[in-house]
Amino acid sequence: MKIIEPVSVVPGSILYADFLLQPDSQQLLVEEAKRFQVSLVATNVDEDDYPEWSAAEAYEIGDRVVRASHCWECLADHSGSDPAAVHAEPPKWLDLGLTNRWRAFDEKVGTFTANAEFISMSLALSTGIDSIGFFGVDAASVSVRVVDPFRGVVFEQTEVPVKTDGISNWYEYFFNEVESREDFVMLDIPRSPSGALEITLRKPAGIAKIGSLIVGRVADLGTAVYGTKIGIVDFSRKDRDMFGNTIIVQRDFSKRAEFDIRINTSRVGFVQRALAKWRARPVVWIGEQSIESTIILGYYRDFDISISGPSISDGTITVEGVN
Repeated sequence: MKIIEPVSVVPGSILYADFLLQPDSQQLLVEEAKRFQVSLVATNVDEDDYPEWSAAEAYEIGDRVVRASHCWECLADHSGSDPAAVHAEPPKWLDLGLTNRWRAFDEKVGTFTANAEFISMSLALSTGIDSIGFFGVDAASVSVRVVDPFRGVVFEQTEVPVKTDGISNWYEYFFNEVESREDFVMLDIPRSPSGALEITLRKPAGIAKIGSLIVGRVADLGTAVYGTKIGIVDFSRKDRDMFGNTIIVQRDFSKRAEFDIRINTSRVGFVQRALAKWRARPVVWIGEQSIESTIILGYYRDFDISISGPSISDGTITVEGVN
């Protein structure tokens, strides 16, 4: 049972170009309150969802603009009201969320960064990052490369995210519909002290998409054991009208799991501190790397640890995914 403690990638420090890190370049990844923040990102994704907001423009109800890496919709005819400033009452702008370029970093699975053919991102590193979580992926291949300014390419791996858990014979292998694996992780990435993490999602003749990209460090909590329960939380509405006719409104859903884990008794305190640190922020939960349903971006609702013996203790962690 592992978690990926995430790095924060925040809007406002994007480069729309490739960059080269020199050996004497300033460190771009800093630690604050034991959380890490990436300060520089390069990408091929434009930020052209809507026109840029202008103080000189007169806006009408329904107009949409981009301001401070967010999309905004006008709620009242006006001019000169900055969407990113303190909102007036009644509000003149509705925040529609991050722009297409930044949705992969909003720690939500249901919002997507999308681009024709491929998505390319380069994140500057100056401290060790050893794991990546991919959620809501729609791509033919996903490539990851770590480039160190001193040693060159120190890690390179390409995943073809195809589901095979529903295939049990050769007939199904050749004739079943191909399903993409949406959620997966890459672990054991060398912790390069500096350099760049390059990520490319390709979908030739299509639209490459990713719901959430989480980079960070792995923390080992224990061993997930048989008895772990998985499921979903469905937000669809199912009702009946006055005549008994069924009315179904399909909405989104999120994963959930109840992990049964075994913990070395000597590490019980560490596990409690780790869970307390990440009590109010989504992290990547990994029950078993090869089982997609046990890989969840979310938060824990509850946990219990029973100090069962001098060597091994038992625990239960209930996790609910974000959507």
